Amino acid sequence: MLLLSLSNISKKFDDQTIVENASLAIQEGDKIGFVGRNGAGKTTLFHIIFGQIRPDSGSVDKQKGLRIGGVAQELDDLLELSLYDFCFLSQPEINDIRHQMARLETSLNSGNPPGEIVGEYQALTQRYEELGGYRMETEIKLVLVGIGFSQGQMNRPLSSFSGGERNRAQIAAALVGNYDLLLLDEPTNHLDIESTIWLENYIAASRATYVIISHDRRFLQGTVDKIVRLSMGKLDLFHCRYDKYMEEREKRIELAAHYFRHQAEEIARIEEFIRRNMAGQKTKQAQSKQKYLARLKRLERPKLELDQPTFHILDGGRSFRQVVKVEDLTIGYNHLPLVEWVSFEQTRGDRIGLIGPNGCGKTTLLKTLGGLLEPIAGDITVGQNVDVAYFDQELSNLNLNGDVISELWEVDPMAESGRLRSFLARFGFSGEDVFKRVSLLSGGEKTKLSLSKILYRPANLMIFDEPTNHLDIESIEALEEGLDNYHGTLLVVSHDREFLDHVVNHIFEIKDNRLNRFIGNYTDYAAKRQTTNVKKKVASEEKKASYEQFKEKSRQKSRYKKRLNQLAEMIAEREKKWEELEKEELVADGSDWEKLNGLREQRKSLEEEIIELYIEKETMEKEPPRE
Repeated sequence: MLLLSLSNISKKFDDQTIVENASLAIQEGDKIGFVGRNGAGKTTLFHIIFGQIRPDSGSVDKQKGLRIGGVAQELDDLLELSLYDFCFLSQPEINDIRHQMARLETSLNSGNPPGEIVGEYQALTQRYEELGGYRMETEIKLVLVGIGFSQGQMNRPLSSFSGGERNRAQIAAALVGNYDLLLLDEPTNHLDIESTIWLENYIAASRATYVIISHDRRFLQGTVDKIVRLSMGKLDLFHCRYDKYMEEREKRIELAAHYFRHQAEEIARIEEFIRRNMAGQKTKQAQSKQKYLARLKRLERPKLELDQPTFHILDGGRSFRQVVKVEDLTIGYNHLPLVEWVSFEQTRGDRIGLIGPNGCGKTTLLKTLGGLLEPIAGDITVGQNVDVAYFDQELSNLNLNGDVISELWEVDPMAESGRLRSFLARFGFSGEDVFKRVSLLSGGEKTKLSLSKILYRPANLMIFDEPTNHLDIESIEALEEGLDNYHGTLLVVSHDREFLDHVVNHIFEIKDNRLNRFIGNYTDYAAKRQTTNVKKKVASEEKKASYEQFKEKSRQKSRYKKRLNQLAEMIAEREKKWEELEKEELVADGSDWEKLNGLREQRKSLEEEIIELYIEKETMEKEPPRE
């Protein structure tokens, strides 16, 4: 079923074409990934679909009553709502009934409520259940925990959360909103790896329709089955997963170039024929071919995007073998520890990826190692001939009031303009871009400018905190290539699993206030973790089975002892009864043969019972339960 279609959409800002004659059909159940360079217009296209921006031309046709969800609302008027209550806003009818029920519960708890209030409350609870209100309560809690919130945060007001956390709150509200179409713009930007994997699995298992903008290649691979690339105003649809998209894209570029070249050669051949024969014997043929060329739809020359950035990273010379040594380190703020008893040695050439949940202390550890924070306890020794470059995700080395080239001049005030412009061009700043005001740059451009300032000076120890945030895929791949050719030592925090696979050879994981170390890249770490979890599961199942066996043996022993005691009691009881019958027989009247005969029959029956009980008891004593 067609949910939404874009037909020949065009949009310009300040004479810059963002999208031109773009068409796209979104069917029910589609999972589409939007890719393209920063500034290509992906988010603008989202705003057009939402209805927040009107296209200059073309049309957006939506199915009647289509509900579109995403991270698109202003939160200024909602900051006093709790995180939990905020998520209910995505389903207004359920939320309205929930508030009506809460209002009536005050009257119901006051004692002896009127019958009409009781009846109204019962009708509301029935409707609430029919709409899935109770199911939504459970879903909200599951999604909030999955996306990285704790149970204790659910009743906190939105005003107490950071910008990244509020973004996650909107993603959670979108997921539980039962929308027909969800638009998610960089949903993994503020998620740690664990939450990213949870969201990836959630979307993959969902039957809802998604359109996702993301620079996380592994996330796209796990969630979408179609790729739409927006490049130089054109939309190009690929009916494949991300791993096949790159290969298919190259084929299309080659094919388009082939068709254009073939047509250009054919046009040139026909024009030459016309030129030579228009005034000769073949005039009619020349005129016919001229009409053919006039009707011919000429192919556009394939446009190539501007060269992607190239991050040439200089290592600044060879350090001594020991780069950093950490002994019994405890880090945190205001003497409150986040990570304790950290000890490790980073040697020359080690490339460490630091991972862990949001808030676990990754950035704090980097700042402490970089000398920006004092440790609570322990020692940090930096080796000889070590030059450190530190990139922080807050981009604190940028002056928002300056322009691009001035930022680099701060690093090297004596440098010539041409040299700085040439260096900035490697990071995607060419022509008049170098005079842009920093505050007007996109998130990706600010990241690249910050990286340019850090990488301008050689360093043999690079410390990066989330360097891929806000970078497009091409820039991430350029950074990977630059780090592949870098001969120094690296310590990087990242939630991008693909990036970690390309650039690190050790994984350090912060978990439960401790640092765990693994050799290899992220995939190696994940495999080891999975093996460990499987072993733990097997050990747990074996332990459970062993416990069940123990319980069964205990039950057998208990039944054995209980039965032996029962047999002893039954034998004693029957022997006592037998003795009583014997005494009664001795004192009985000898002439009462009928009574005497009855007593003898009872004693005989008891003797047989006693013998059988003794046999059972002796058999059991010979074969007790095994230990």
